[in-house]
Amino acid sequence: MKIAVIAGEKSGDNYGALLIDAIRKIEKDVFVIGTGGEGIREKADLFIKSPYGRMGFSGVISHLPLFYHAFKKVKEILKKECPSFIVFIDNPGFNLKLAQVLGEKFPCFYYIPPKVWAHNYGRIRIMKKYIKAVITIFPFEEGIYKKEGIPAFWFGHPVTDLIKTEQNLKERYNIPVIGLLPGSREKEVRYLLPVFIHTVKIISKRRRVKTLLSASDMPIKRIEEEILKKYHTEMEIIEGSPHIVIRYASVVLAASGTVNLEVALLQKPLLVFYKTKYLDYLIARSMVKLKIISPVNLLAGEKVIPEYIQYFPYRKITGDIEDILNKGALYRQEQELFSRIAEIAGRGNVSEAVAEFLIKNYAKRDIEDKKLC
Repeated sequence: MKIAVIAGEKSGDNYGALLIDAIRKIEKDVFVIGTGGEGIREKADLFIKSPYGRMGFSGVISHLPLFYHAFKKVKEILKKECPSFIVFIDNPGFNLKLAQVLGEKFPCFYYIPPKVWAHNYGRIRIMKKYIKAVITIFPFEEGIYKKEGIPAFWFGHPVTDLIKTEQNLKERYNIPVIGLLPGSREKEVRYLLPVFIHTVKIISKRRRVKTLLSASDMPIKRIEEEILKKYHTEMEIIEGSPHIVIRYASVVLAASGTVNLEVALLQKPLLVFYKTKYLDYLIARSMVKLKIISPVNLLAGEKVIPEYIQYFPYRKITGDIEDILNKGALYRQEQELFSRIAEIAGRGNVSEAVAEFLIKNYAKRDIEDKKLC
């Protein structure tokens, strides 16, 4: 069997790598074609390099030639390799274009589908025509797609598979620890780390704290070191999985994204931040219908975790941090929310359930019923 797993940013790469592992448990001899980051690169038999982790409208537009070249390359290779099925993961701007040119020839599945409930509902028309089934990560999404006549399934949120229980750590610090997760993309880090540095400096004047800074990989670590040097600041940087930083932290300051759910599942108090170019922010604000952005708040259906978007009132931010460190009202509200999130997100083994669904319920039937190439 030959399959394709197509992702375009960090969280999609993480989930794609987990899915490939799960599929190989069922189909030992599967040949995987993939795009994404290092996770999928390590798992794929044939890896196709494409633009990865671009942020915002300007970030994509400035790299349009790269995206166009990658699109042609991925399309041509998939047509030549003739996979039994294709799994698209998030990254809808790129993936839906591919679905339109490949969906009539190959069975296409969308894992972590476009957030049509937040913006660009018109994408439903493309999904309906070219996507065989959707596998959602939020339970409420299932009904949205089913209502439109698109087969949709929810097995839980795959973030539960990223939480490694073997990483339980012994306490190493006897003072509060502030964990910083400024993101996995260069622009995120360049926008948010200075905000985090300033916040920590204010807190440090009030009380003694330890700061741990997460770096997703070596290139991000170098960028963080450059920014710390610019602001004449020293912090301990931990490269790789953010879970070590999260587990040690008394409070976490994080870029908005999937990692917010990882923090919540590890039951660590959290503040969420987002910043981009002002033009990108205005465009997004005009398009997106949501008043909340963190996946944790989206799952909860209300804003419990403080979100600081584009503007950063440091008195309010540091007040929230102090409340959490003192185990005040915000701390208690977040702890109550984390218990609810654990129930909503599911019990884990989501990647295995998705793999079994793809292989046993759909893919083999397509292979038997239809000669694709």
